[in-house]
Amino acid sequence: MLLKLLVLLLLLLMIGNLMLGLRAMLQRRDPALMARYIGRRLWLAAIILALLILALASGLLIPNPIPY
Repeated sequence: MLLKLLVLLLLLLMIGNLMLGLRAMLQRRDPALMARYIGRRLWLAAIILALLILALASGLLIPNPIPY
């Protein structure tokens, strides 16, 4: 359950950084600021993907069975 809450929190942070990057782009602020927000979003996505792969490999998450 803790893993699922962590993934949910990371997803919310990822969406927040995406919205901050969109706001920086629309207000035509410093392009480095927008790139920082988008870069953080990509790092968060990589962390989520790594967590899910590790959880599947360790058996913490069990995928749905394949129907026949």
